[in-house]
Order: sequence, then structure tokens, then C-alpha cells
Amino acid sequence: MLMFSLENVDPLLDALYILSRCAENTIIQCSPSMVSIIVLHHELDLNVSFQMMPQFFSHFASNKTHSSKTLIQPLYNTLKRMKESQITSFSFFLLPPLDHLVLKFYSPRNESPLIRKFGKVNAAKENLRNIDFETFVSIDSLQFRRIIKKCRDYFVSVTPRHSDVKFSNEVRDFIFPKEKDEKWVLIKLVWLADVMMLQGAGECIAEGKTEFLIPTYPFHVFNNIGFQSKRVWLFKSVDKLGTFIIAPVGLFAQFAIYYPVP
Repeated sequence: MLMFSLENVDPLLDALYILSRCAENTIIQCSPSMVSIIVLHHELDLNVSFQMMPQFFSHFASNKTHSSKTLIQPLYNTLKRMKESQITSFSFFLLPPLDHLVLKFYSPRNESPLIRKFGKVNAAKENLRNIDFETFVSIDSLQFRRIIKKCRDYFVSVTPRHSDVKFSNEVRDFIFPKEKDEKWVLIKLVWLADVMMLQGAGECIAEGKTEFLIPTYPFHVFNNIGFQSKRVWLFKSVDKLGTFIIAPVGLFAQFAIYYPVP
């Protein structure tokens, strides 16, 4: 069984617009605990996804894992046209016997619903559980956008120190003091993992060495994500081979970006 509905389309529409700037195709991946819209950037080895908890939806029921592939721009255009026509209520469900994912729009004028069907593909690899939650940096999204703008098209090294964190590249340095409430904010992100050790969560970054390398390209993607979230979080992968950039959107959704170390 898989079925979920959404009344407010705006957060999803904003996310689809951002993801459409990365790639032509997207994978819609559903599980009992999350719905993810995933794209792989057409030039960079950059995995970008918008992940939604069950509480994000007005109705959610799922007891299986499913993946469907579609062109993202037509999906965005469809949702946008429906909103402009004041049709903002819709649902996803599986159509037996082939388990195609179906998008169904409901008109407030009791007209026949509009239905869009997606093809089925093999499950996409999900990197979320490979996050090392013991190594992280958190930054205000306004400052994050400032770094993205000033260091446009460059890589940025992130170095935690005793009382501050340095973001730097060949041209510029940005120094930000550490915030005392990082541990409390991290607890709000507990849903990111099935099991998460919170003890000492705000004190476990090794100081004085570069812990992260983050891209600032594509600029429009990172800049727009910064507008959708109040804070941006940087995590290392468990194998230390990549960086996760997490940008929560409200309490029940987030952008998750994975970039492997070049």
C-alpha cells in the first residue's frame, strides 16, 4: 500500500524548481518513513534531494518501498499549472498490477480529476544513513548565501577551530564564531537517522584541520536552497569520502546534498 496527499503545494513546488536546475530526470523514491525526490547533477557528481517525512503530508500511508522515474520539468510545470488553476490538492498512489506511481489532482469544482502516470525503475541508492553525525558544522543560511555569492564557482574549505569556524578558498576567508546552541538545534534533526547518538553532539568536531570541502557551483541551486532554510548543516560521510549539506525546510522536510571528495 502506498498513498499520500498534500494540500499546500508551495514547498514542494519551490523544491521542484530548484531541483529542475540540476538535471532533466528525477527519481521519486517512497518508503514507510520518507518520500525523496532525487536528482543527479548533469555535470557534477552531485546528488541533490528533497526529503519529506510523513508529517509533511496531510495524509500518508506506506508499507513498501517504491521508485519511479520522470522528467522533472514537466512535473514542475504540471504542479504550477494546477496551482494557477486553484487546484492545489493532490495525491500519489500506486496503480496495480504494475505498481506505477500515479499523481491525481482534485478540482474544487468537482470536475473529473487529472491523472499523471510515471514509469517504474529500480530503487535509487539512498546515502542518508551514511552520514557521520559526530562531525558537523552549522551556519546561518544568510551567511551561507554570502559565502556562496563571494566564492562563486570555487571550492570552499571548512576548518573548525577552538572558538570559530573558518570558510576559505584561494581568494577569501570567512570567520564565524561557534554558536552555543548547536547541540540543541542538532536534537531537532534527530529524524535524520534511525539511530543517533546525541551525547556530546556539540563538542565532537576535531579542531584546527580542514573537515569539509564544499562546492559553490551550481550557484543558483545553493543560493536558492539557502533562501528555503534558516540554517545549513555540514556533515561528513561515514567513510570520510564526501560531504553532506543538509538544509531543513520547516520541521518535516529538508534538502540533502551529497558531494564526494574530488
